[in-house]
Amino acid sequence: MGKIGHLSQIWLYGEDSTYRRVIEYLMHQRPEMSRVLADPAVLEQVREFEMNQIDELGGFAENTDENMERLALIDPLTSVYNGRSFLRELDSTLKHAWRYNRLASLAMVAIDGFEDIVQQYGEVTSNAILRICANAIQKNLRHGDVLARYSNTDFAVVMAATSTASATMFGEKIRETISTQVITHNWSHVPITASLGIATYPVHAYDRDELISISMQALFVSKSRGGDRVCTI
Repeated sequence: MGKIGHLSQIWLYGEDSTYRRVIEYLMHQRPEMSRVLADPAVLEQVREFEMNQIDELGGFAENTDENMERLALIDPLTSVYNGRSFLRELDSTLKHAWRYNRLASLAMVAIDGFEDIVQQYGEVTSNAILRICANAIQKNLRHGDVLARYSNTDFAVVMAATSTASATMFGEKIRETISTQVITHNWSHVPITASLGIATYPVHAYDRDELISISMQALFVSKSRGGDRVCTI
């Protein structure tokens, strides 16, 4: 039997020690992340990512600084920021916008009819679609934009120094890119479209929670109008 990587050993011999080690490392190296890491639910992200990493590497997981940080910050399925990282990045962007009297926009992105896709094509295909859509969004990101998986079915893009008009144009690029993705299931084409909701600080909202709420309302409007479109409130 070959040598087992250090993270693998942690998983096998101490269920909670991975979480403690990740938190201790990040609190020491990145003290500004204390608010993000205070939530014990991060443990589930750590466990899921570690097991995926062990599977991908055939049981060999390096205990590197990069891996330790990824365990707490990255969504294991799509390899983009997770929800907690999103809140941290949005807070930072809004703080900077307030300080320098600049705009900042938020786009919520949802795959149209995703619940039906899961029922019709199954978990493996639906997970592949989420990864493909995350990659499609990422290809359109500009310098400074932040992509995160906000929930099981939604993505979020934080855009610093971006007006509503510019964010809408950017959203149209994302929408078009997603609609051109080639996805197959049992040799048949699976059509994919996305709906987007846009909100801008301080035009639509003055704080983080309100900005998220307004962008989600805009996303609901987009869906209610048939999807495959970008809307603002």
